[in-house]
Amino acid sequence: MKTSLGTHITWDVYNCKAETISFIPKVKTVLNAIVEELQLSKVNESFKQFEPIGVTGFILLEESHVSIHTWPEHQFAAVDIFSCKPFDAEKIQKLLMSSFSSDKVIIKQIERGEAIGVITPGFN
Repeated sequence: MKTSLGTHITWDVYNCKAETISFIPKVKTVLNAIVEELQLSKVNESFKQFEPIGVTGFILLEESHVSIHTWPEHQFAAVDIFSCKPFDAEKIQKLLMSSFSSDKVIIKQIERGEAIGVITPGFN
């Protein structure tokens, strides 16, 4: 039984092919593939192209968000998903590794809102 309001998972994606994380079209396709794979509900999206390379992207969801920040010069992408709907982190790891031609991903997971209903001394 779920005891939190949502799950926040990050993927540090290393050794990416620079061309897969340098420009908005490819990065946007990958983030939207994540939304589709997890059957999440997109509200809006925004992407920023850096010069000469690098992208920041964000998809606002009814269930929370998906985001990415890329550093092609370091062959690195940082991806986050925060969702109140449970999802399979391994599926996303495989999708990211395949999409960005990566051979190394570090995943971190935290549960958000676990303390809802816990009385904190000193706060009313």
